[in-house]
Amino acid sequence: MKKLVPFIAATAVLGAWPAASNAASFSGVVVARQGGVALVAARSGAVQAFHARARVGDRVVARGSGLAIIGRARSAHIRGIVVRRSGGREFITAAHRILMVHTGSRRLAATSDTAPQPGAVVSTTVNVNPTGELDEQNEQEVGQAQNVQVQATISAVGPGTVTLTVNGQMLTVPLPAGLTLPTSVVGQTVTLNLSFSNGQVTAEDNDDQGDDDQGDDDNGGGDDGD
Repeated sequence: MKKLVPFIAATAVLGAWPAASNAASFSGVVVARQGGVALVAARSGAVQAFHARARVGDRVVARGSGLAIIGRARSAHIRGIVVRRSGGREFITAAHRILMVHTGSRRLAATSDTAPQPGAVVSTTVNVNPTGELDEQNEQEVGQAQNVQVQATISAVGPGTVTLTVNGQMLTVPLPAGLTLPTSVVGQTVTLNLSFSNGQVTAEDNDDQGDDDQGDDDNGGGDDGD
């Protein structure tokens, strides 16, 4: 606990990662909103976070420090890392945040041998429905990740677990053995390190900020626009 508390205090701030360095040429579709942050997916699937006001499904282009809305989109392409699949939902981390995709009955029928497991890097095509929900249409596994840092709001803590709020849904992730977070972090947006091993995910603190090797868009590289 002595190690964890300073980490939480230092990182419980929304927007610890700056806007994309190549924002001047970045364009794409808003695939999630979290507080004042819009997650924008480019044509390649690369996702970047912007402090801007835009709705899910808006087609946008970066202008200055903000986003200009240039239309609406019915579909988008997301490249990210699978955190958890459960009950027709898939939680994916992209741009150091977690978003949710509805997988539907087709993925519910998938076996554990064929469906991407936690830590899988996936390239996912989604439909954006009028309510702003993302419905998976196609997904391919394109790699593996060992860890990634994410920002998320903590909704509850338990013995050896932490529950995060993702687009109104709860995502419970185990902590390392013997570790329990203090109740004071409930309601805060914090930075956590997610580690993947043997198809499982664990949330833990990370003193070495350099451990996250996935890049600012969680997919190993930037993007040249839409």
